[in-house]
Amino acid sequence: MIVGEVNYKQVKVLKKQHVLKGPIYSVVDLETTGTSVKNGDRIIQIGCVLVQAGQVINSFETKINPLTRIPHNIEQLTGIKNSDVQNAPLFDDVAASIESLLSNTIFVAHNVDFDFPFLNHELVAAGYEPLKIKAIDTVTLSQILMPTAKSYRLRDLTNYLHIEHDHPHSAVSDAEATGHLLTDLIKRLRQLPTVTLQKIVNLHLQLPEQTAQLFKDELRYRNRHPLPLTDDLYISHGMVLHKIHPAESGSSPRDYHYPLTKRQKLRAYGNTLTYRPLQSRMMNSIYNYFGRDGVNQVVLEAGTGVGKTLGYLFPLSFLAYPQHKIVVSTATNVLQQQLIGTPIQQLNQVLPFKMTAVMVKGDAHYINLSKFVHSLSINENSHLVQLLKARILVWLLSTTTGDMDELNLNAHRSPLFMEIAHHGVKSLAHDDPFYADDFLVRREQRLQNANIIITNHAYLVAHARELGATSPLTYLVVDEAQHLNENALKHSRTELRFQRLFSSINQLNSLVSDGDSENLADVFNDLPLGRYNLDLIHDDLDRVREGLNEFQVTLYRDFLNNVNAANGEDFIEVAVDNEKLLDILDPESPLVMELESGLASLQLHFTALQHLFNNHPGHWLTADRYLMNQFASQVDLLLSADEQLHSIIKTLSHDPDSAVYWLTVRQFNERSTMRLSGGLLVNNHYLRENVYAYFYRQLFVGATLFTSHRSTYLYQQLDLDAQKVKSKRLPVAFDFKNNASLLIAQDAPAPDKQEYLQYLSDTIYQLADATQCQTMVLFNSLVTIEQVYSLLHKTPLFDQRDILAQGINGNREKILKQFATGTNSVLLGASSFWEGIDLPEDQLQMLIVTRLPFDAPNEIYTKAEHQLLRAQGKNPFYQSELPKAIIRMRQGMGRLLRTPKDYGLCVVLDSRLASRRYGKTIQRSLPDELPIETLKSSQLPSKAKKFLKKHHGVSGQK
Repeated sequence: MIVGEVNYKQVKVLKKQHVLKGPIYSVVDLETTGTSVKNGDRIIQIGCVLVQAGQVINSFETKINPLTRIPHNIEQLTGIKNSDVQNAPLFDDVAASIESLLSNTIFVAHNVDFDFPFLNHELVAAGYEPLKIKAIDTVTLSQILMPTAKSYRLRDLTNYLHIEHDHPHSAVSDAEATGHLLTDLIKRLRQLPTVTLQKIVNLHLQLPEQTAQLFKDELRYRNRHPLPLTDDLYISHGMVLHKIHPAESGSSPRDYHYPLTKRQKLRAYGNTLTYRPLQSRMMNSIYNYFGRDGVNQVVLEAGTGVGKTLGYLFPLSFLAYPQHKIVVSTATNVLQQQLIGTPIQQLNQVLPFKMTAVMVKGDAHYINLSKFVHSLSINENSHLVQLLKARILVWLLSTTTGDMDELNLNAHRSPLFMEIAHHGVKSLAHDDPFYADDFLVRREQRLQNANIIITNHAYLVAHARELGATSPLTYLVVDEAQHLNENALKHSRTELRFQRLFSSINQLNSLVSDGDSENLADVFNDLPLGRYNLDLIHDDLDRVREGLNEFQVTLYRDFLNNVNAANGEDFIEVAVDNEKLLDILDPESPLVMELESGLASLQLHFTALQHLFNNHPGHWLTADRYLMNQFASQVDLLLSADEQLHSIIKTLSHDPDSAVYWLTVRQFNERSTMRLSGGLLVNNHYLRENVYAYFYRQLFVGATLFTSHRSTYLYQQLDLDAQKVKSKRLPVAFDFKNNASLLIAQDAPAPDKQEYLQYLSDTIYQLADATQCQTMVLFNSLVTIEQVYSLLHKTPLFDQRDILAQGINGNREKILKQFATGTNSVLLGASSFWEGIDLPEDQLQMLIVTRLPFDAPNEIYTKAEHQLLRAQGKNPFYQSELPKAIIRMRQGMGRLLRTPKDYGLCVVLDSRLASRRYGKTIQRSLPDELPIETLKSSQLPSKAKKFLKKHHGVSGQK
């Protein structure tokens, strides 16, 4: 069919058939000059496909002359140029066709709140009535029916579902892709268990247009045509959950021989793994060190491309199976998720026996089913919270872990997560209706049979004893080992947030006082002893409030009076005198005695209330149990403050010279925002005595562990005796000599120079303009990002490229996701982008480092660490700052080459890398064969363009 024409005869016949074959969905996508009809934006392209019974039955597409210029950024996004629409029909010319095509259909769009009003506005402007047809939104449908998707952008969803979508931001391509997505979503809707469907309808969701009606229509159909529950699901107390089959221990008395030679490994690998010489060296080294030589601790550096995860899991499996366990700890929850996936599957495909794995995180990551069920009975004012509940209902049909990170919500900011988060198995009552279904209870059971336990550094530091006791001889692998020390120090640190504590007291007061909302006064109304304890708790809360307020006033008076924030800063941050703080926290002082007395009395009276509650198990409703759990959570939060105070006292009493504490408060004397933070600066053998001691053998691995061949920095950070540890550094796996290059600007101004920010903006623009490739720019400060972003906004770059800035366009996860799927984007990122990012092949081709990654010297923690090192007769720069910068620089360079096919260019806009002696030290830490060249800034763009052109035909050609 000719673009812009409608087969009216076919449409008319098909619409008559819809009674027999179901409704016709008109799936529409618009390309426009902008996002606001109020600002005069117009349609430049319309794409529409008609879908019936899962089949595309007709399509329509035309470009539209908007009678206004198309902005350059829209041309870049859509590929539609002003010349393309010059001879296209006006909207008035096609309005009748569109109105006829869409009448008596159900309008569908991916973000219907944009497309439907925009199209109606154009119809009204052309003299037609707005469409009065039903409309549904595939974005919110996807959020509910695909709750674990990482992104709900159309191209990400189509990629996830393997839907062909070759031309994103082409209207007909987007409409066709949305049509296929709709078909998939309707199929998912029709597979929902009726019990779950009813609960979703009961939430009274406020979704765009008539989207929520789909669930009601399906429920109405289901009431006439029941759907049996599938074999993988079961119903418990009105909730549909996924069956969890107990893990098999898989133990066998048979001895298995480790494949030491290349031939033996190839036989074991079959078609699953490719033989890698460096990976084989890593495997054999680990097996021999632990199995043959009896070494207890091994440090092994294996760069990207070696395949380090299987490099340690494969040999350790032969050493541990079947009686012993392997605990693998890594830096983040995201890395945990990566480890539990493909590596474990591949491992079991090449082993002659089966290794089962379980992932362990902090309790708050997991959902408490009883709390969630209670939340369903509350109709929240927030439609976003109700939407989240619907997503969780669907997620519970597939999750076997109950780990809320699977929902990919980045940060659990919704108050709902606070309400439904787990507080540990010990917090569960044994008569909890969901005790047998509880995800943490089941996790404890799986831990008994698992061969591999995957956790994170924070959890390891806090639970080393129990992890080490899971088998007679437990092996520990510390992956991304360079982060273990900072997690140990964080574990020792304290943060008292006064605002949070006062908020907790307010919530507790509302729960024990008579009022309009549900409260414990109503729950215990017919039990005099209960009312008596509630009155006592009310008095206790007043005492705790007074004690905290006096403590806050004292801290403010002694440390913050007459202190002002630096220009432009919202917060005041002041280091406190340790000796003076210890005096304030003297256990014999009236302030501390009154506060602790109030907290102890609160705990005593709440314990009495709990006993009374537990002694009348048949007396309570589910809502009553929920209120008691809410109260218990807030009481725990207050009591944890007492533990934190004792921790501060202990640290200041035993290690006053190794600790630092500081106060933070918002500018303009807002005392309620005060935070007391701090802890140890060094771990003082904490890792040796409280972590390593509970494991049989320990392996420390990472891609960037060492700063030089002679440096002892790593051993000090990991609390290891260099004389007793076996260390090994594997060569780099990739061809840095031919596939990478480092360019250094020899004339870059110092950051304190007036022209510095303009220099960064100009140079970044010139490099980006010359190369036209995926570019990441690394900064040491979010403030500098904001300043440079503002300057770049004045350049043509904003009309030419997709500019993503951390803290401006979104958080780290959001902009990284956008960057990874981009084709010509520029990302401005701070410290968190220096590592932990995998952008292979053409996802990243140029890295610009604006400044060598040293710590900010004026930060309280950095200044205190330097002071401690000086007191020990050490040079802070060479003992701490330079090693940290070297590791970060190595990590930054590691972003460039992620596969053997990769190529990449790094440009450093900091002349110190070439001119200072420590700059040469940093250079020597980089891959030996990496080409390094020092140039004037004016020469960088042409040099970069030449490099990219050499490695990829059209790259660098504009």
